[in-house]
Formats: sequence, structure tokens, C-alpha cells
Amino acid sequence: MITLSFSNATVEGLQKALGQAMSLNNLRLYKIAQGLLWVHEGKGLKSIAQLLHVTDKTVDNWLRRFMVKGLGWLCGQHYQGRGRKSKLSAEQRQALYEMVKAGPEAQGFSCGVWNSALIVELIWRLWGIRYSPRYLSRLLKKLGLSYQKACFVSDKSDEEDYEKARRVWAEQTWPALVKRAKASKAVILFTDEVSFALWGSLGRTWAPRGQQPQVKTTGKRKGLKMFGAIDFHSGAFYYHEARAYKLTATALKALKGQGLAAEKVSQLAGLKSIVYATRTLYLSALEQALQAPLSEQEQTLLLQAGQQENGKFNSASYLEFLNQLLAQIKQPIILVEDSVSYHTAKAVQHFCATLAKGRLEKVALPKFSPDCNPIEKLWKNTKRDATHLKYFQAFEHLRASVLDTFRQYLEEATKVICVMKKLRTQARLL
Repeated sequence: MITLSFSNATVEGLQKALGQAMSLNNLRLYKIAQGLLWVHEGKGLKSIAQLLHVTDKTVDNWLRRFMVKGLGWLCGQHYQGRGRKSKLSAEQRQALYEMVKAGPEAQGFSCGVWNSALIVELIWRLWGIRYSPRYLSRLLKKLGLSYQKACFVSDKSDEEDYEKARRVWAEQTWPALVKRAKASKAVILFTDEVSFALWGSLGRTWAPRGQQPQVKTTGKRKGLKMFGAIDFHSGAFYYHEARAYKLTATALKALKGQGLAAEKVSQLAGLKSIVYATRTLYLSALEQALQAPLSEQEQTLLLQAGQQENGKFNSASYLEFLNQLLAQIKQPIILVEDSVSYHTAKAVQHFCATLAKGRLEKVALPKFSPDCNPIEKLWKNTKRDATHLKYFQAFEHLRASVLDTFRQYLEEATKVICVMKKLRTQARLL
């Protein structure tokens, strides 16, 4: 068996390379240097390969290259730490961060959206350095940037005042409200409105590459309008559909076949084609036309006959929702809401000051702050489960899908509580 031995200078060079490999955590350099030192000590190539968990051929290649190229080849196995050295200096990286934050228009571009190709162009223009758009996204993430959807803020309010109002809400108003609710044993409800479109909604999904998913749509511009409220403590969910009512000639004819007396159908003919904004107004007009209260059976028949899809969000429909909440909840209610016009309409203010006095307190969120209302997240989850990538041939199919999701909220409060996790953690409810 032939053994090899190296000169003292060569051994010192190998030992130095071994130390550098350990300091740099360079496993490949470590194995090569250690393997060559073992060759000098007289170990066989097969045993060295077993100790280093490589093949005999690999050790033989190391030795052959080292014999030809010497320590100069070994130095080529170095790298200074892990990963590719950054092409941009620390100062350039910070400058890039600030420019991306300021937006494309501030850098002379005509569009308002950054993409990787545009930032590649910016770096080339400023510093003459070329990046691959595919690699650049990793660099941007390291800088603390992410690709995200923007949100609107109003240009009507001063930005400083806007931010101040949000801080006051988060740091003063909301904590005080939680304490007040606890002291008065009141429930805190977050309320809002949402519209679900008959033509459905789109979302991201997995599909074969190059084959964009297609969803049928009627294209009809109708929407299912819902009021909703969630209980901050229990996760209880309340909802009310905003529906309009109208008796048509077809509906009146159908009522005869469903058992409504011909005389009463004739009395109701004067209401034909009149649209009533709420269920209450509709039933009141029916009783006035008949000059008698409706029986339960008659009420059911007439409600089914007069239901229309296109309800509206207004003070009348909102008052119906408030009355529903007061009927279902016996404790005092603190209602957290936005400042949409019908929330503060005169009729609503009068209702709160008279019929709901002592039972209902309304608290307004800061303007243009939907992110402060957790029910917004619930609406997003509802659309994901009930309308995304679904085809609704008729309005009733849309309603059935949404109501099925709502039933899940009624049966499993955790689906509601999860959208209030941050607020509940701050209030020490979790």
C-alpha cells in the first residue's frame, strides 16, 4: 500500500484551512482539509470516505486535484459566510427601502404600483447594478418589505388628526368602554352592513397551470343586503336582511290560489306596485287596506307574496334591525358602529332617545377606520365561504348559501370569536 506525506508547509496550510472552515461553518472545506490531513497520517481512502460520509471516488478526486493544484485549489473552496454577497451596500439598501416606501411616482415613474421589474429598473438607473426580478423579491423581503394590497384613507381629514383619533380610540375610548360594560353588565356589539352580489365573487384557488378557473355568472346587478352584529364577549351573532316589499298583479293572482279570500285580494289591489322599504311598513299598509289585523297564516302568505330582492340600507331598515336586537337581548347594549349617515339620522336619534333610552348606547368608531371593526373580518370570511367562485342562478340560491354560513356562526361561536382575537387578548378574555 502506497502512503503519501506532505511537507510541513503543506500540513500547516491544511490545518489553517481546517480552522477557517470551522470558523465559517463551511462543511465542504472542512471535509476536504480533514480528509487530506488523514491521508498525510496514513489512513486509507476507503476509511476516510466512511469517516466523512462521502464516496471513495470523492476522496480520490479531492486528492488528485490537490496534487495537481496544491493549496491554491483549496483556497478556492472558501466563502465568506453563507449566501451570495449583496450587490448593494448597506447605505444603498437603506436608500432603496425609503424609495420603495415613498412610491413609484416619487421616483419619476408614471404608475403608482411597484413591481419587481420596476424596482430592477430603479436600481440599474441609480447604481448601475443588475438584479434578476426573481431574486429581487427575496432581497426586498430581507429589507422588511412585502407585496400587499393598499387601502384607502380619506383626503378630507388631516392625516395627523386622523391618526390621533385612532390612537384615542385604541388607548382611551375602547378600554373605558370595556370597563363600563363590565360595571353595567352590558353587552358590547360590533355592528355593520354588508352586501353579497348575485353575480358572485372571485378569489384565488389552485388550478392546472395555464388554465384560469372560470365561474358562471348571471351578470345581474342585485345584492343581498344584511345588517349584522357580533357580541364581543360571547361571540353571539345577530343578522337582519334589508328587504323591500311590493305586491304585483302576479302575486295577487297567486294569493287567490293559496286560499286568501277573494274579497281581501280585491281590497289589496289598491296597493299593487307600491314599494315598501321595510317589513313593518308593508304589514302596516296591508292592515290599513284590510281594516283588520292579519292572522298569522295571512301574514305568512302576504310576506312571501310581497318579498323583493332589492332592499336598501337606510334609517327605516336600520331601525328594524335595532328593534330586533332589543327584542333578542335583555341586557343593556353598547353598539359600536361606523358613522354612515343613516346611523345618525333624526329618526334613529329619536328612537335612541325615547323607545331605546337606557337600553341602547351607540358608540362611533373613528372615521375611515374599518380595520377597527372586527365584524369586517367576519364579512370577509363569509364571502370566502358563501360566494367566492360560486354560481347563483337565482337570488334565492345566493340567500341560501349566505344563510347556511350564518347558521354556522350561530351554532359555533368560535367562528365569530376568532375575528376578535386581538381585542379579546387585550381585554384579557383569552
